Amino acid sequence: MIRVEKLSLSYRGGLAALRSIDLHISPGENIALIGANGAGKTTLACCLNGLQQPQAGRVLVDGMDTSDPTQLRSIRQLVGMVFQSPDDQLGGTTVADELAFGLENLALASDEIRQRVEETLAAFNLEAYRRYPPHRLSGGEKQLVAIAAVVAMRPRYLVLDESTALLDPGERQQIAELLQRLHTAYGIATILITQSPEEAARADRVIVLHAGRVHADGPPAALFADPPKLRALGLDLPFASTLGTHLPLAELHLELEALSDALAALKPQMPLPPWTPPAPPPPALSKLATEGLTHFYDEHLPTRRCGIRDITIDIPTGTVLALVGTNGSGKTTLAQHFNALLKPSRGRVLLDGCDIDSHPPARVRQRIGLAFQFPELQLFAETVAADVAFGPRNLGFAPERVDCLVARALAMVDMPLGEFGPRQPLSLSGGERRRVALAGVLAMDPEVLVLDEPTAGLDPRTTASLCRLFAELNNQGRTLVLISHDMELVGRLATHVVVLCQGRIGLQGPARAVLAHPEFDAISGLVPPPSVQLARLLRKRGLALTGDPLTLRETIDWLAPLIALSHG
Repeated sequence: MIRVEKLSLSYRGGLAALRSIDLHISPGENIALIGANGAGKTTLACCLNGLQQPQAGRVLVDGMDTSDPTQLRSIRQLVGMVFQSPDDQLGGTTVADELAFGLENLALASDEIRQRVEETLAAFNLEAYRRYPPHRLSGGEKQLVAIAAVVAMRPRYLVLDESTALLDPGERQQIAELLQRLHTAYGIATILITQSPEEAARADRVIVLHAGRVHADGPPAALFADPPKLRALGLDLPFASTLGTHLPLAELHLELEALSDALAALKPQMPLPPWTPPAPPPPALSKLATEGLTHFYDEHLPTRRCGIRDITIDIPTGTVLALVGTNGSGKTTLAQHFNALLKPSRGRVLLDGCDIDSHPPARVRQRIGLAFQFPELQLFAETVAADVAFGPRNLGFAPERVDCLVARALAMVDMPLGEFGPRQPLSLSGGERRRVALAGVLAMDPEVLVLDEPTAGLDPRTTASLCRLFAELNNQGRTLVLISHDMELVGRLATHVVVLCQGRIGLQGPARAVLAHPEFDAISGLVPPPSVQLARLLRKRGLALTGDPLTLRETIDWLAPLIALSHG
């Protein structure tokens, strides 16, 4: 058992991260740890295996004190941890070497190491990447390898710090099933730090941190039964539960299957009136386009791999294009061509009809801003203010304008200059770093904003705030390119969608036509927005509702005739 007793810890400058935490975690438990960004989740996780030491209180792992240096090796064999950023823990030259590294440090026999590596490669569908360098993988693939490397060591307690945030839905399901098998076979306890209410709802126990304190600890049904309290902590309900709060149903449902059963029971005797979706945006001139774009990694080496092939797309001015697909499908590779970070092997990129190769790279990157998948890749200055100022200062803007742009950009991402400007970027939480990185791009006032997984690891309140910001930027006439595995977010924001499959285009078109396409799941390897999933479930249950809602608001309007007739 892990026992946390009166645990307190503050960072330099007096910032209290944890305040008198009391917890116990038993072997075999399935726990979700949730809380707003900066609540102390990662700090608590790092205390569980002695990566950080308490300033008050203590942490005991099976009776061993994490503050005893002689016990740390044994403690870290028991408590495995997967970090928010996979690059922080990948160091092998190949995926197979990465999986073997921890096992070698456990001094296992060679035959046992080989067997576990083979079992883990198969369990995580990584056989094809056996000899591939981890640093060449996509962000989600790296995260999968990082999880696999820790799972191979079979710890008694497994801490996953936002480790599923960059995984596609299929990989998330794969991880969930694998962890359940490990629980059954070896009694491994999992502590999953997540911002996904759907993931938290599947746990046996949910712990809520807020401002460094435990505010709730219990089963998901009890936690999600109090929406006002949850939202006051900056959190939210699963989609099914959120929708249920807007409907006159007798009980709250955490999953779409249960909600669809409850709605099917309201089936009226007469046909329901048709629902008319909002009108699509009018046609606009091309802002950004690609023609036959192809890119090979290691083009002249034996390890040559095709990242994207024959990509031809058109992104009209003032639209929001979503690039979706499973990890490794080529989304980030394509995005990095938009502002000349990568050069095409074949084809070209056009900005306002002109090949971007005809412009100086600095000018292209000012007009097309890219917020990376891993924000720490673009944070380096000593303070947040200096980091955000770097771009506009290098564009030669006057100091007064730079100061104004920095203050405005930080305000746009809900990080006031007075509070966050003097702080060190790498001392921030993962979600806060992501917002600083975005502010650094916004400070250059780009015409096109490319957002690679912009909300991964962000709490619901911050995600909602960024969605409002993205909508405002779009209303100002800016063009946005969004890469995300969050189909609910894509349905809410995107006007157009491109589905990538193994580096090629599988589907493209208006968002509603693509996301509600009957073959979307099979072609993309993803699941559609929960609103589309619910529509499918209701039709299977005999409810003939027309149309395909994409958002919560549309779904409420779509269901209104059913509710009215059933209560009329």
